[in-house]
Order: sequence, then C-alpha cells, then structure tokens
Amino acid sequence: MFTPPLARGVPNRPAPRGWCPGALRPMLTGDGLLVRLRLTGGILDLATAHAIAACATRFGNGLIDLSSRANLQLRGVGEATLPGLTAELERLHILDASAEAETVRNVTASPLAGLDPAAVLDIRPIAKALEARLTSDTALHRLPGKFGFLIDDGGALPLTGVSADIRLTAIATPQGPRFLIALGDAEDLPIATCEPAQLVDCAARLAQAFIDLRNQTPARRMRDLVRSLGVAAIAEAADMAMQDAPAPADRHVAISHVIGRHEISGMAYLGVALPFGRMGSAALDHLATVASRHGATGLRLTPWRVILVVGISADAADAMLAELHDDGFILKADDARLHVAACPGAPSCNSATTPVQPDATRFSQLFTDLAPGGTVLHVSGCTKGCAHASSAQFTLVGHAGRYDLIENGTAADTPVAVHLSPDEVEAELSRRLRPIKERLLVEHP
Repeated sequence: MFTPPLARGVPNRPAPRGWCPGALRPMLTGDGLLVRLRLTGGILDLATAHAIAACATRFGNGLIDLSSRANLQLRGVGEATLPGLTAELERLHILDASAEAETVRNVTASPLAGLDPAAVLDIRPIAKALEARLTSDTALHRLPGKFGFLIDDGGALPLTGVSADIRLTAIATPQGPRFLIALGDAEDLPIATCEPAQLVDCAARLAQAFIDLRNQTPARRMRDLVRSLGVAAIAEAADMAMQDAPAPADRHVAISHVIGRHEISGMAYLGVALPFGRMGSAALDHLATVASRHGATGLRLTPWRVILVVGISADAADAMLAELHDDGFILKADDARLHVAACPGAPSCNSATTPVQPDATRFSQLFTDLAPGGTVLHVSGCTKGCAHASSAQFTLVGHAGRYDLIENGTAADTPVAVHLSPDEVEAELSRRLRPIKERLLVEHP
C-alpha cells in the first residue's frame, strides 16, 4: 500500500534551490516541480519507459530531461499532481525508503553493463550492492547531494571524463578482475586496487573519510579535498594502503561510438541522443513502442544524454532509425547540435532570464563543418553553468535576451564581450571560428 511521503518522515514539499532534487524531494523551478528519477545502472525496461512517459504527460508538462548522471527528470509537475505521481512511482518500484537515502544514491555505471562482451566483468550486481550500502548506512547520508560514484566495467563505452568523486574502473589482471580506485578529477592517478568483492566496502570507507575530513577544510566535492589535503591523507583516513596501481588504459569514448547503430561481437545497439538533454513524453513513448516492435530487451540511459536501445539485431537497428526520424532525436554523430551544451533556460529555470535553447539550436549551425567531438559551445541561462561545469572553448551567459561571451572558460569566468544580441553573437562566433576551421582544412584537407 502506498504511504504518503509525509507519513514516511519525508517533507511533502519542494526542496529549496541548491538541493539535488529527487522523486521524494522535488525542486521548484520556473515551470513547476522537477522530479528526478534515479534508475539503478541507467537500466530502463520498456514497460517502465511507457509508464514514465505517461507520468510526464499526466502529472507534468510532458517534458523529460536526461541528466549528465543518466537520471530522468520530469518537469512541470504541479503541487496538486505531485501526490498522484508519487503514488505511481511507488507502484513502479522507483521510490527509495527516504529522501535522505535517495539523495545519496548517486552511482553511474557503464551503460552496457551485463551486455558488453568487451567488459572485464558484469558490474550490475556490484552497482546494486553499492546503492544498497549507500541507502542503508545512515552515516553516509551526510554526503553532499552532488557526491557521486562511478563504476566502469572496462568495456567498449568507457566512462572516462564523466564527473565523479570516487571512480572505480575494472581491469583484467592475471589474478582476475580488479578495480582501479581514483578520487575526483585524478582519474589517471589511481591510489589503489581492490577485488570486486571489496569494492563496496572500499567505496564506503572513502566516502566516510570525505565526511570526516571535510570538517578540517572547506570541501564541497572530493576534488576539493584532494587539492587541499592530498590523496595520501584521504587514503589514510579511509584505512586504505596506497599502492603502486597500474595506470589506466587510454580509453576515451567517441560520440560516433554511441549514437547510431553499432555492433560489438555480434551484439547490436542503437543510440539516440536528446537535443540538449530533452525530449517530450510522446517521443519516449514512441521509442519504447518501436523498440518493443523490433524485439529490444530494454533501454539504457547514459551520461552523454544518449539513450541506447539494446537487445536488437543490426537490421532492426537500421529499421528503427527510419521509424524514429520524426521524433526529434539526434540520430547521426555529425549533428551540429552535439557540439553545443545548453541548460533549460527561461522559463523552465527561475535563475535564467533568457530562453537559451532556441538560440542554442540557431548557434549550433555554425559548427556544421566541425568533425564529431566534444562540447565547443556552452549556452547558459545564468552564471551557474549547470549544463556544462567544465571549461568550453566558447561560453555564452544569457542576460534578458542578450549574451556575454567567455572564451576558454566557464560561465562564471570573465567575458571577452558583453551584452551581445543573438545576431551579434552569431557574427562574433563566426569570426572567432574562422581560423579554427581554416586550420582544420589544412590539417584534414
């Protein structure tokens, strides 16, 4: 039987801004309440996909975001419709026991876990066990809401570059599978290794060390603590011996390996990207319908804002590409929008004064000549830069319909030009892109 959140000791009200939202503690935004769904391992079966799409339509405004942690976010939920949504999510077994447990359950796992023949091992049981430890160990509920764990199975789609506080990457050794343990941004400098059976305990000890040590120095994330105290102090606090761990292999995922139809040792999957991480509920519902018709076993959510359709043949993937053409998904890796990161902007976000996504679509056409790659332009509705925390070659920060331009920095850095109209932005970006494109033509005629 469904128990209302208030009766379970969970505040039945939206959380103030600055918290990480969840299903039990949504955040009030410019278009209503934002409800974040954390799906273990990013694994989404087709029946649940249909149900979530229906929830977005019935209880929200029909918009669904896919976050950089492979979470789904339902937008525009009303206070009047929130109890009904909560009851439906309970029926779908998506809710946690408490808002505190939900907030700390931030585990990003390899999206093809359990399916990838190139993986060192199947990490699905390990990811589930780590989530269980995080939710049951109330001492770890003191972790910051953005504190995250990452488990990479060593397979075909590496999680290199995906943000995390504690990184655990599988490697094959003569003694069997092991995990490299790295902290914060220092993913190339592992501090130790552990056996699969030890991973949950090692991760929990490091998380507890972070909690204990942040009393000595201001640290919002593990990278801050590493810069302040060093990895040796953190390892000592976790009662973990530093080891001469092997350097991880140089593994990077190219977007061309994620979007479109791909095969790995006879296993096919289809990747569809969401423009700026957003889709409508009808698109998700149709994706699940088409996937089911072609024999797919499910969907996998990724931190690259791409949904993978798994358990299909190569022929089925090709057929699906044609059927999904009108749903608004990005189906080709050379789509210029993939060079651009953009936040929801106004009116979806209370902090934004500019509807940035239509402008981001317009500006993306400037990048059609660039080869598939990472983010070149970040369009942000405010200086927080939520859509792209790291530096970008160009960043635009909106102010009441006009933009400040930052070069090689983040949304919080000093601009090189201010108060540009969209037309002026287009002209300025074209001018600054010209030598880059000319250089590329020389290097790759």
